[in-house]
Amino acid sequence: MANFGRVIELTIDDMIFKMGTYAIEGTIPFDNDPIPNESEIKIWNLSPETIDRIKRGSIVAINAGYRGDVGLILHGFVSKVLTKWDGTDKITTVYVLDTDDISKRKVTDIAYAEGTLASYILRDMAAQLGLPVEQFELNQDFKYEDGYTANGEVTKIISDVAADCGTSAYVNKGKLYIRNLRYGADDVFMLSSGTGLIGSPEPFEDEDFKGFNLKSQLQYRITTASVIDLNCRRFNGRVHVRKGSHKFSATGDFMTEVEAILP
Repeated sequence: MANFGRVIELTIDDMIFKMGTYAIEGTIPFDNDPIPNESEIKIWNLSPETIDRIKRGSIVAINAGYRGDVGLILHGFVSKVLTKWDGTDKITTVYVLDTDDISKRKVTDIAYAEGTLASYILRDMAAQLGLPVEQFELNQDFKYEDGYTANGEVTKIISDVAADCGTSAYVNKGKLYIRNLRYGADDVFMLSSGTGLIGSPEPFEDEDFKGFNLKSQLQYRITTASVIDLNCRRFNGRVHVRKGSHKFSATGDFMTEVEAILP
């Protein structure tokens, strides 16, 4: 894939900003926990009237890719807007959460009876968040023999209960996923030097996983739990994305960086 024909289409409420007409750059993170990710988007030399129309809570979407092959990499809400001057340039930075700020949602002493299954608690807590559940599949449905008391931040409760089931819980593009990163009916993306792989993947190992840190030309299909068939000099096989980010600008970075784990 040649690195030309870059496309960025940023929509904020009813306003559309396209790369080529506007100087735009940004970083869009994604990961495997339910805490909302905050993206950072910079736009150069907007008019005061346009800046005034970008408000906290405005709906944001970004489609990115290359001419003829573009897809969604962000859907969320403006969390704050800052404008400053850099010489003769005026730079407006728009911060975007990939969902409402659900990290502030809390519950107090919700008691579940002895023998309650984790799936019941997770569905109850998901309802507290108010997000659509895109996938729900547990490695094991843990039973709380002594009962369970939900108290505190809902996102942490969901993360802890999912962990008891050996399962990840995360938010992506405004939807809640409770699932194993390495199992599911996900599309498989073939990644090699011919389809966008940049450089040589670097191996890593932590307490729980082995895998690779790798870079690709910006690929909207790659996000949390994406399945990649990686073909490079160091490794030829399947990996599963745990976290990463999309980075874009008109002349600088236009890439997707990920941490991908082995099956």
